[in-house]
Amino acid sequence: MSSDFNPTDLAALDEQRVAAKEQSRFEAVVEMDDIRWLMSGKRGRRFVWRLLGDARLYQQSFDGNANWSIFNEGKRSIALKLMAQIHSIEGGLELYAQMANEAQVKDKPNGLPHH
Repeated sequence: MSSDFNPTDLAALDEQRVAAKEQSRFEAVVEMDDIRWLMSGKRGRRFVWRLLGDARLYQQSFDGNANWSIFNEGKRSIALKLMAQIHSIEGGLELYAQMANEAQVKDKPNGLPHH
């Protein structure tokens, strides 16, 4: 914040709000474009699948210890946000299904199936 900030200058405050809103929209578009790019390739989908698993998306957070349960729920919250982003991109449901199917087929690192 600059030293010439004037809280009574309503026009300047409105301009700042509009600029902040526009910046937020721009950042959201970039973030969704990043998700689209990540999900467009097999390596990206493999990474996302591991991340969702590591973040305990498919497991309960409660493990008998309140502190660990809170920690686990924090990790799961990040996975849920990523999952929502995947589902909100065009073709996201299909990409998620493709990712899940690919996770069932164990490939060599170069993408060739094991025989």
